[in-house]
Amino acid sequence: MAKLYQRRYLNCPYNRARELLGAAVENAADGGEERLLRLTLGVPAVDGVEISKNVVVSVRRASDPAHFDQPWQLHWEPVSGPYPVFDGTLTIRADEDYTTSILELQGAYEPPLGLVGVAFDSMLGSRIAHETARELLQRIGDMLESQYRAAEEAKH
Repeated sequence: MAKLYQRRYLNCPYNRARELLGAAVENAADGGEERLLRLTLGVPAVDGVEISKNVVVSVRRASDPAHFDQPWQLHWEPVSGPYPVFDGTLTIRADEDYTTSILELQGAYEPPLGLVGVAFDSMLGSRIAHETARELLQRIGDMLESQYRAAEEAKH
């Protein structure tokens, strides 16, 4: 089992980021159905062509023993092909500054194809997985920051 941890700092206060992420996730997970998500694989584009993979994602609210953060349990698996299945959590964490917060993804995946997959993961797959997670957090973070800015501008 390979571990994955990525985080992204957001220019959005903790409480607002938590609300925005909660609304987005609840909307996406409405009815508890699995959804299709297109992950951008963390490898450089070839001739401007983005490399991506469809995965089926299920999301549900997870528990936080401290009752402070609002983690979301994620599970995704590829629609086809020898790609890993991932289980983890997506969480907004408070930052040291009241004007910022941290978007965090952590979890684990099992490289496919047995020993061949483990060898590939140690050479290259792990870097692809971490870069893919970084890209996903970038997209989610951009969306949260954009919604926050729009709400703040609407107040004026």
